[in-house]
Amino acid sequence: MKKIIFSILALATFMVSCNSNADLASVSPVSSSTATTIASYVAQNYPATTIVSTAAAGSTVTATLNTGETLSFTRSGSVIAYSNNASEGLKADSVIVADSIVGDGRGGHKHRGGHGHCGGPSGPGGHGEGPGGHGGPGGPRPDSTFVGGGHGHDRHFKNEIALDSLSATINEYILSNYSGYTLIHAEIDTICQGIVTEVLVCSTTKEPVKLVFDAAYTFLFKGERIEYTAVPAEVSAVVTANYSTYKVSKRAEKFTLADGSSQYKVFMELDKVRHSVTFNADGTVSCEK
Repeated sequence: MKKIIFSILALATFMVSCNSNADLASVSPVSSSTATTIASYVAQNYPATTIVSTAAAGSTVTATLNTGETLSFTRSGSVIAYSNNASEGLKADSVIVADSIVGDGRGGHKHRGGHGHCGGPSGPGGHGEGPGGHGGPGGPRPDSTFVGGGHGHDRHFKNEIALDSLSATINEYILSNYSGYTLIHAEIDTICQGIVTEVLVCSTTKEPVKLVFDAAYTFLFKGERIEYTAVPAEVSAVVTANYSTYKVSKRAEKFTLADGSSQYKVFMELDKVRHSVTFNADGTVSCEK
């Protein structure tokens, strides 16, 4: 009997439903090998993110990251498509187009849930299509290795903050420098510079840009994902010399600081423990965590 109950629970963990009107016959469990493949791909290509939910329907498995980005995979774990939208099933408090921001710290045109697709530089912003999905019993905990669980969850977890609660200073900076971009995610984080607010903005289908502000809401730097092969030779040389036992992620981050200088954050792993090092362009270490 215990074995039967365990089998039912295990199957339920990997069963997902795309929406209340989904054809249940098209929904089937995600295999452990596919789960491992997807988790590995995300760790290598989308560092500093976590998988918060997956939806498996027909031949497609869709993984949603805590940043609101979504990745579609085949049943064998091969990548099909990428989207930078605040996805259906995420209960975002708002998806705001920068042009709609007003100066009192509150964004205009509040949208709840639904598809929050990024508009182009002059195109429409996100649009809400009904209420967002709320986390049901047994929904996923934030875990980069998690694939499976109920569809729809409360997007708020850990240090995430509502987009329409951003300070007027941050809103004004985004409006002045990223007009036409869509805000899709914000959170409080602690980095070597101290406590910061990180905001993701995006345009068209490109990966989002991360904007980082200090505790006084002063802009510190923007971050963009790049291939690790694109970091300066001075940086890769230090990584090779001092971190030869680590497995280095395929993707890194390039930081463009307020003064125009550049830094590079390299993600690596040793014995399943994740590590990151931020280098100046000359290869000297700026921050290590």
